[in-house]
Amino acid sequence: MYKLDKTFMKAQTHAEAELDKKFPADMPTGERLKEAWWMICMAYRIDYFNPPKLEKHSFSVRKHSR
Repeated sequence: MYKLDKTFMKAQTHAEAELDKKFPADMPTGERLKEAWWMICMAYRIDYFNPPKLEKHSFSVRKHSR
């Protein structure tokens, strides 16, 4: 069974948390998205340049008649 690692986080004030952000406020949105995608790829072990295709058979779309 997995145990929660309590040493990973620490109690912070709002000012300390503001300084400890992953992305600075002056970073462009496109760069933030690239960095976020990179972190997602590292967490889920996805190839950054060749992500898996979405399984299209799992979803269905129906039109509503009005």
